Amino acid sequence: MKKVMILLVVGAMLATPAFAVIRNSKHDLSSSSTAIVKAGLGDETCVFCHTPHGGATGILAPLWNRTIPGGGFAVGDLYNSATLDQTNSNPTTVLNAVNNSDAPLCYSCHDGRSLESGLTNPSNADGQPLDGNLSGGVTGFMDLDASNEGLTNDHPIGMDYGAVQVADTAGFNAEDTANVDVGGLPLYTSTGVMWCSSCHDVHDQGGFQPFLNMTNVGSALCTTCHIK
Repeated sequence: MKKVMILLVVGAMLATPAFAVIRNSKHDLSSSSTAIVKAGLGDETCVFCHTPHGGATGILAPLWNRTIPGGGFAVGDLYNSATLDQTNSNPTTVLNAVNNSDAPLCYSCHDGRSLESGLTNPSNADGQPLDGNLSGGVTGFMDLDASNEGLTNDHPIGMDYGAVQVADTAGFNAEDTANVDVGGLPLYTSTGVMWCSSCHDVHDQGGFQPFLNMTNVGSALCTTCHIK
């Protein structure tokens, strides 16, 4: 009876919407994926980010299986925006928040050069890291490359959204401090800091491309925060 229950639980996990929407998305790097960029070897969907054993510790993701690029971000890597200069959100504070956010996880692929880095714990079935086994190439896969790294040309993250909103109440909608979000878009830490995952859902559970937390029809995602 216990074996039957275990099989039912595992089957339910594999049939969850989260797995269904990852499969064949751009975040599915498995060799059988229909994505353009994928592994030449390694036909497991989850292994390119997660591992059931030997995952990295002290990382803001469960059972993380990727190498985090060393060095972190510097102030010069951040977008030059007035939002970074608001009360409690000066560039140094923002820099610390960015380096302790989900950004290093995203940049383990999206820095334009680390996508092909080997996995911490490669698949036992294939015994291969991602190195040298990508097909489709990485050109155009990311908006960054080795000569243009950082967050200088991307939406600011790491700022205390509430501090920004108080400084510009005519430009930003108020934060829901009880739920630590703004219009349903999640903010993080007790102070409500904006991260990559405030706008993006890496598992694409809502199905809003490109991996958005909500639809952007009519710029709805933008106007959730910005009053326009």
